[in-house]
Amino acid sequence: MKTIAIIPSAGHGKRLGSRQKKPFVLLGSRPLVYYSLRTLEDCASIDGIIIAAERSCVARFRVLVKKCGFKKVVDVVVGGKTRSESVRNCLKRIGPSADIVLIHDAARPFIESYLIEKSIRAARKTGGCIVAVPESDTVKLVDSGLFIKDTLDRNRVFRAQTPQVFRRDLIQKAYGRLKHAKATDDAGLVEMAGGRVKVIMGSYRNIKITTKEDLKLAEVLLCGSE
Repeated sequence: MKTIAIIPSAGHGKRLGSRQKKPFVLLGSRPLVYYSLRTLEDCASIDGIIIAAERSCVARFRVLVKKCGFKKVVDVVVGGKTRSESVRNCLKRIGPSADIVLIHDAARPFIESYLIEKSIRAARKTGGCIVAVPESDTVKLVDSGLFIKDTLDRNRVFRAQTPQVFRRDLIQKAYGRLKHAKATDDAGLVEMAGGRVKVIMGSYRNIKITTKEDLKLAEVLLCGSE
């Protein structure tokens, strides 16, 4: 079954406080997006990769792809103003020959091949799958005035990560039907469209780089893995 990976990479990275576009902020000596691309490139279950980039960065991405020898990157498309728009633009590029679509944030550089393989197998079986980690803190539900309404059972609360993996027909259907729906991840749209999504155990190393503090932690993790 053919699997295509989508990498939304049109973010600005304002919270990083960098003048550099987020995918090209340096982690170690390489652009942040390099690490996700390298892992997906080396994963046997991935047949092709499509990148969504800010219009001004499309040419820069193509140079990076060529320089690093990423043979599986089949296209770099112009992303949208939101993550959902970027994913939707990539989905338009995927033909019927693809059976599985994997979506992974460029800002999660420490994804490991075993999680990619595991999530693909789960999506083939259930239709949709995300990796996530259990919440370790006490979680409060608050109202608009920030007064606590409820204390949630943290044993049933997970922090969603990526990759998020779906059968192609399921994810394209969700994005096609819910063009204006507000969801912070792909699983949210599939849920709104009536689909069920399986959660498998992720990794606490699979952090998302959003702030300067995240980048500092990523540098430590990178040094520890070398």
